[in-house]
Amino acid sequence: MHKRDTFELPRKTSYVYPIDSKLPLATDIRRYLKKEFAFCTQYEKGIIKDDDPEFLHQYRVTLRRIRAILTLHHSLFNPTQVELLNLAIKNLMQLTNLQRDLDVYLMQMEHYFSLIEHKHHLGLARFFDDLQHQRQKTYKKNKHWLKSDEYKAAHGEIAFQLKHLLAVDNQTTSSNITSINRLLTQLSKKVLKLTATINTETEDNQLHALRIKCKKLRYGLELYSSVSEQLTLTITAKTMKSMQSKLGDFNDSAVQIDFLNHYLEQYKKAGRRAKAINLLLHKMREQHANNKQQLIIEIIQFSQTTAKT
Repeated sequence: MHKRDTFELPRKTSYVYPIDSKLPLATDIRRYLKKEFAFCTQYEKGIIKDDDPEFLHQYRVTLRRIRAILTLHHSLFNPTQVELLNLAIKNLMQLTNLQRDLDVYLMQMEHYFSLIEHKHHLGLARFFDDLQHQRQKTYKKNKHWLKSDEYKAAHGEIAFQLKHLLAVDNQTTSSNITSINRLLTQLSKKVLKLTATINTETEDNQLHALRIKCKKLRYGLELYSSVSEQLTLTITAKTMKSMQSKLGDFNDSAVQIDFLNHYLEQYKKAGRRAKAINLLLHKMREQHANNKQQLIIEIIQFSQTTAKT
């Protein structure tokens, strides 16, 4: 393939908020969200061309970041608009959930094969052939969706709502730094409260809830990294990124186990494919349980260390 036939992955230079602005915080956040959402369109051609799954991944990451930043600053804006925007962006993302999940499974193919004996590889190969087929069908559906008038209308409506996102009337006269510090402090307290409840009996859904809070705090800390020295927080963006990554990997393995269980329900319980998947599930459950205990130990250590600072 000639270089001219490929699209280069768009990359942002920075996620940092322009703190030198004299505008109210709500005004700058609205501008930031509009810019981020507009940036999403740069990934669409790459998703449609389908040369690299990273286009879809970064499209979804950008939408998640927008939702997280919008939620973090929800007190600055009209609550009904924030709720409707969050729902609209979530709906836009959900249509690509399956394609992204299948991309992740296919990228981990070598790892899956390494978990079971060679004599079961033929059955696993049939499983991945089926995933490839599902992935192609899902891609074609999403390709049609991205080119449709319905998608353009949904995208245009979100862009319009972001442009006209109303700040609440009772905005305080406090400085941007004070407002930022208050928003991030409130969220960091929620993260610390959750980490303090984690123990060896913690359910997966509690770790999932913590992952979402960590992700939101990480995005907020990254956004305001240029003024981190002026804030009173003891948690850093680097720490939250690390924790979110580990919690994300754990959540991904839980999703993959659920997917394999669901897949087995759709097919015969006997045969090479079922045998291979059952063996794979056994290995993955073992790894998931071991990773969970290690993750819990690290969270408890983080909670105890942070509580002392």
